[in-house]
Amino acid sequence: MLWCCQLSFAQQQITVGADDWIDYTAADGGGIYFELLKKVYPDLNITFKIQPLNKSIADFNAQKLDVIVGVYKHELTHALFPQWYLDTEYPLHAFYNKKMHTIDKLSDLIALKPAWPSWYSFKHFLPSVQQPLVVKSLTEGFDALKKNQTDIFIEYDYNLPENIPASIASVKVLPAQHLYVAFQHNQFGRKLIKTFDQQMLSLRKQGFLAKLYGEQYPHTGLGEYVVNKQKITIYTNSVSLLSQPYLVKSNTKKEVNEGQTLALLFNSLNGYQIEFKPFKNIAKMYQQGLGDNACFSDLINTPKRSKEFWVSKPLSLFLGQKLYSNVPLKVKEPIDLQALLNDQPQKRLGTINGRNYGQQLDTILTKISRKQLIQSPVDIKTLFKQFKRNRFNLIIEYPLFEQYYNQNGHNKSLFSYSIAGADDYILGHMMCVKSAVGKHFIEQFNQLIERYSQSVYFFNAQYQRVPAGNKAKFIQYFQQTFPLLN
Repeated sequence: MLWCCQLSFAQQQITVGADDWIDYTAADGGGIYFELLKKVYPDLNITFKIQPLNKSIADFNAQKLDVIVGVYKHELTHALFPQWYLDTEYPLHAFYNKKMHTIDKLSDLIALKPAWPSWYSFKHFLPSVQQPLVVKSLTEGFDALKKNQTDIFIEYDYNLPENIPASIASVKVLPAQHLYVAFQHNQFGRKLIKTFDQQMLSLRKQGFLAKLYGEQYPHTGLGEYVVNKQKITIYTNSVSLLSQPYLVKSNTKKEVNEGQTLALLFNSLNGYQIEFKPFKNIAKMYQQGLGDNACFSDLINTPKRSKEFWVSKPLSLFLGQKLYSNVPLKVKEPIDLQALLNDQPQKRLGTINGRNYGQQLDTILTKISRKQLIQSPVDIKTLFKQFKRNRFNLIIEYPLFEQYYNQNGHNKSLFSYSIAGADDYILGHMMCVKSAVGKHFIEQFNQLIERYSQSVYFFNAQYQRVPAGNKAKFIQYFQQTFPLLN
């Protein structure tokens, strides 16, 4: 079968783009990554094109390249990726001068001016509000730190020049990530991927991969790559996880959406084939027949859920829920929700099927007339439409709803009120069916959370979704939940 696939590539011409990485890529087809591609596709006529990675990504998106080498999954919006990854990149760090700055928490980076080499773009990883200083070399970047022209310099630690002063310290921006070969989203791309995955397994068995990567082979993790993966089904209402990719375009810039932190966590798991499925009624998580491999993403922990499911460590933080209304309410804050609805029986409160609102709010909701509680599906798009059409005129939601409301061009004002009994903040968890598979998955997921929660990226992915007026509170609660370990 493999012989047939390779035979069909005869005389095919493809163009492969990559950055200039010493020992890994070269214009003449040399280097570890290019030698690997020539071994995988011996019958292809390959043209190798070396240029800055940003330019290669732009050319790939414009379909000027058939293949691009050495990219993260989140860097491309329309590409096909094989099961096998290419390599494992080292962690990304923010270097700073301890004599000039003290970084006790990840939010300290917000006010600092970043710098990075011109061949990278790290803006979506950082919370910084200042424009970056783009430098032409590593030496120039560290010189900028010494001369106080920048506050932090973003780079991979293996690129450090010699004789770095003892005053230079660092904080992790992004943990180690897998690098991939990406293919165009077409029939030929799918054929290339099939051969790539088949050949990678064969080349590992032959010992070719170990010989090719040499002393770097243990770091790649390719020797431990699991081929027969355990299937895990994750039920979620995250639009980004269900649709992918994990970066969405917003006007002129890329922003991290609500599912990207989870996406990178899932990409780092070895041994699992993950399928995302939507669920619109959270209460159905208790139904039988979901299977031993069912999990649910980003849910509040409750006594009932901790009894029924394996529950992960906290993986996300949301500010406490508020009461939203399409007309102003003449009440004092924090609002007594039960009294408000009892006094105004014409009011209708939208509630989410199966959602847990926190112990105190859940108790309050049981005391409100069923006629005033209107159930809605869990996805925010449907929720927004029903609120806009006045199916209900009150809703309990997170501040993120306010941001969504404003971004979707609603021509009416939105009024928000604090609720007596509402939690100051809510933590999200991964939950899996209480099976051996579920337990092992949660154990591995917890290990990843420990790594990621100490990174700037983990903080920023959640920080940037918080409305401007609530950011100070978010920083306070985030630091309590995910303290920076020095």
